[in-house]
Amino acid sequence: MPSNLFKLGFVHLEDLIFHETCDFNRVRRLADQIKKDGHLKNPILASNFPMKNNPVDPLSADNSEKLLVLDGANRVSALKLLGYPDVLVQKVDYWDPNVELTSWGHLIFNIAKDKLIERFKSEGLEISPHETEFKASDDELGTLDENTLCLIIFRDRSTWMINPKESTLEYKVKSLYQITSIYNMSWEIYPQLGNDSTSSVFDTLENCTVINILPRFTKEEVIDLLSRGILFPFGVTRFVIPQRILGLGISCSVLGAKVPLSEKNLFLKELMSYRVKSKKARFYEKSVFLFNE
Repeated sequence: MPSNLFKLGFVHLEDLIFHETCDFNRVRRLADQIKKDGHLKNPILASNFPMKNNPVDPLSADNSEKLLVLDGANRVSALKLLGYPDVLVQKVDYWDPNVELTSWGHLIFNIAKDKLIERFKSEGLEISPHETEFKASDDELGTLDENTLCLIIFRDRSTWMINPKESTLEYKVKSLYQITSIYNMSWEIYPQLGNDSTSSVFDTLENCTVINILPRFTKEEVIDLLSRGILFPFGVTRFVIPQRILGLGISCSVLGAKVPLSEKNLFLKELMSYRVKSKKARFYEKSVFLFNE
């Protein structure tokens, strides 16, 4: 059964829980785009609630289990805003070693260096110049030491560090809320791809004045915070999985249909069979850049 092969299934939106907040400006834009397009382009990435001390089968067909959204909180919120009851998800095993938790970087636009530093200081954040020019490989990027919360890289390539006043996980997340609120109207997320890519961002985007390199967290830390009711700010965690399903394009008429999930999943089975048999599915082994039309 192709839908089972791809670990796809329809679930109720009310059965999804978040580990991060939403960006309401993005939610509104996504709602407008979904309404205009008439379909949801990509499935939501989710896992059964992944408690190690009470393991459950993350690929279970039992949709009564709550699902943790790993990627797609803004899309879920947009669908709720539009009044849809259900959504298509791709289920993954949270503890699968191939499911990698990394972090996003933040591209900050049209903010002068001195002005941003002053904003950070006015919020009580400890920011100081990095002693040497910042260099990082792909593996090292985002793997900051415990005394560094963020690395701020300016267009002149000077690098500043934001240092946490406390080392607790809860305090670090609280500080990230402070940091992102300072530039929340003028930034975008991007995958952290290494020092060479970081430099090329400034060469490509003339109005990008700052890059914020964020720390990486562990899967255990995500669950620890979630169990205490603490969410990450939007745009920090980035789950990377193999064989991600993209471009499926499920019609909003299917999402909004007032029929049992079993009927929607039967439709999905037939749809995936058709897509595979008609050779309308491609697998890319290597990472690719996908530009939305």
